[in-house]
Amino acid sequence: MQEPQVHHRSLAGGVVLTTVTGTPGGPTLALLGGVHGDEDEGVLAVRLVLRELRELRGLPLRGTVRAVAVANPPAWSAQSRTSPLDGANLARSFPGSPHDGPTAAIATAIADDVIRGSDALIDLHSAGLRYRMPLMAGYCADTPAGAASERLALAFGAPVLWRHPRSAPGRSLSVAAEAGIPAVYAECSGGGSIRALELDTYVAGVLGVLRQLEMLPPADRTPPAPRYVYGNGDLDTGAAARGHGFFVSSVRAGDVVAAGDEIGRFYDHDGELVHIVDAPDTGMVMFLRRQARTATDDVLFVLAHLDDREETGA
Repeated sequence: MQEPQVHHRSLAGGVVLTTVTGTPGGPTLALLGGVHGDEDEGVLAVRLVLRELRELRGLPLRGTVRAVAVANPPAWSAQSRTSPLDGANLARSFPGSPHDGPTAAIATAIADDVIRGSDALIDLHSAGLRYRMPLMAGYCADTPAGAASERLALAFGAPVLWRHPRSAPGRSLSVAAEAGIPAVYAECSGGGSIRALELDTYVAGVLGVLRQLEMLPPADRTPPAPRYVYGNGDLDTGAAARGHGFFVSSVRAGDVVAAGDEIGRFYDHDGELVHIVDAPDTGMVMFLRRQARTATDDVLFVLAHLDDREETGA
């Protein structure tokens, strides 16, 4: 059995690309962690996967894994969602430009040297320091690679699967969509800590995708069927705060709510209840503000529609 070959290469902005190559002739998987600097889960998961592949443990790799973790070194150093160098959000900067600032240059390097030319993409995120999300995987359905992306998302094995009608601009997944590359991303609860169940799901999920791509031998166990939800997935367009104050949540990320249910309460800085924040529709809470202190237009929550696969026929 041929041992995997490991190479490291420096890209723009201090990004390090690690390439693990097994037996020739197999697909290429692009793997990202730490696109946001306050999301540690994906970084550790990518590094554990790389260790697993290097050590093999009886798992012969066929093809190549291109891995980047940390994907955004300036934001990582600041433990921030955005870069301290230019205030930009890498997850809104793809495909970037080498001439439009440090974050755009990183986006271009990852788009050109990691994503393009691959056969699949996994981008591991989490809710970061200020928000909560359920453990989930997401994909974009209405792209040429939509069906293949769904198969990868199912192979990832997260308990919730978020189906988006299309890819929002500026994302790593939009680069993949434009190139016809199947892509999936993952999210989990965040908060600055790493939970064993979520980390284990991320590592097992990447290995599951590698098996789906026939880059690793098949496993004996099939992941349980997920709960499907659907919606555009653009977290920037969620329900926003109307002013400055304190947001007190009444639900948890992943809860299913009905129209009119209380999502939380909003107090002003003097402690007066300003209004009840309620759900505009039935759905699952996919994105929920964790940090109480809130400014005008900060996103408080995002709902996804419930998706009964048998009823919709999707």
